[in-house]
Amino acid sequence: MNEVDTLIVSNTLDLATDYVCIELDRRGSSYLRLNRDLLSTYEVIFDVLEGTLLVNIGNTKFKISNEKLKSVYYRAPIYLRDIYRPDISPEAQLSRTQWMAFVRNLTVFDNAKWMNHPSATYKAENKLLQLRVARQIGMECPETIVTNSYLGAISNHKKYIVKSIDTALLRMEEKEAFVYSNVVDGTDIDSFDNSIAPIIVQTYIEPKIDIRVTVINEIVYAVRILQNGKGVEGDWRRIKNDIKFVPFLLPDDVAENCVNIVKSLDLCFGGMDLIESNGRYIFIEVNPTGEWGWLVNSAKLKIPETICDYLES
Repeated sequence: MNEVDTLIVSNTLDLATDYVCIELDRRGSSYLRLNRDLLSTYEVIFDVLEGTLLVNIGNTKFKISNEKLKSVYYRAPIYLRDIYRPDISPEAQLSRTQWMAFVRNLTVFDNAKWMNHPSATYKAENKLLQLRVARQIGMECPETIVTNSYLGAISNHKKYIVKSIDTALLRMEEKEAFVYSNVVDGTDIDSFDNSIAPIIVQTYIEPKIDIRVTVINEIVYAVRILQNGKGVEGDWRRIKNDIKFVPFLLPDDVAENCVNIVKSLDLCFGGMDLIESNGRYIFIEVNPTGEWGWLVNSAKLKIPETICDYLES
């Protein structure tokens, strides 16, 4: 029976988790990776009152206990955004919802440190709350409204960023569609019929350089996102293969604000988006389950080592 010090909740396709597991292997650490897409292939016995979870994977047995478990690396959604789809059988729907509830109930391991705890993640995923916290801490934020109408709040002479309040994954025939942030003119917004759902409308800031900040406890990694040495207009994720991620040091006060935003949201990890414009650093949002795997090779950042330091400390 293998006693586990670190529990990892992820899925088989998560590159960031791969990096963390490689580093834990290098250190000879005792860990168990539970992949959500393989849960039905495991044999599990969860003794809730005793606080022990027994997992059998391919005839290898693992034991997780509240007394021995030191840390949990939680790389999983808090809730499913596509529970009902007409192409999923009732059995598959039941399996998805009940295994997701099983994963949420791993929070009974409350003696361990979490990165991040699901309850904190659930709260921190709210973009409007993030903006308020950042503003209170002293970060500059873009002018922002949430609306399904406009009521004269939009100027025809300005540009805006329009984006969804929550991650928008849509099913279009047999394909999955993702809604990016879009730069639009005020005149265009005025012509929209957006009564079906509210959207976030923010004043577009230019000139701009997008900055990706990864906060791990009190360690801060930052990169500028550049195309041909310049900032990218609109959403840089549309041209992810045509840009460079250039590491640099944030000013001390900005780095401290980034750490304080993450802490104020009861997180120990956050993938944060800032904009640099004419020497100003403007907060956009923070993702408590933000991606960072591509930064290991593209920017040579030691994020997995820093995460493992935290999990093992």
